[in-house]
Amino acid sequence: MEDVWIMDSGCSRHMTGHRKWFSGLSHVSTKEYITFGDNGQGKVMGVGCFALLSFPREVAFVRNLGFNLVYVSQLLDEGFEVRFKKGDPCLLFATIWSEVLGSTSHTFLAAARCLVASPSALIYGSGIGDLVT
Repeated sequence: MEDVWIMDSGCSRHMTGHRKWFSGLSHVSTKEYITFGDNGQGKVMGVGCFALLSFPREVAFVRNLGFNLVYVSQLLDEGFEVRFKKGDPCLLFATIWSEVLGSTSHTFLAAARCLVASPSALIYGSGIGDLVT
């Protein structure tokens, strides 16, 4: 799942565990940890932008994070439009660029469609939410 990004409405910001994708990182001044759904933790090592893409912005590099998470609320704050429709892929629009960034061939996926096997898993132990501690 290295190149798959999961749309998540429950995390605190965009985040990944892949340091190599960043052009530069600003180290965080405080000790910030992300608590995963299984109660494991990952340390926020820094925040930055990617080397080749202007999207997503302000991404946290989190040690031991096994998923790439895109925070839906942060996308909206950054001026993107996100559309979810039953049976279709999640579409991500940038009005500034007037083009669709997400499509059936793109790697952005809705979290409930790629990680959850049953509706009850959304509530109990889905493992994709996080809590800043």
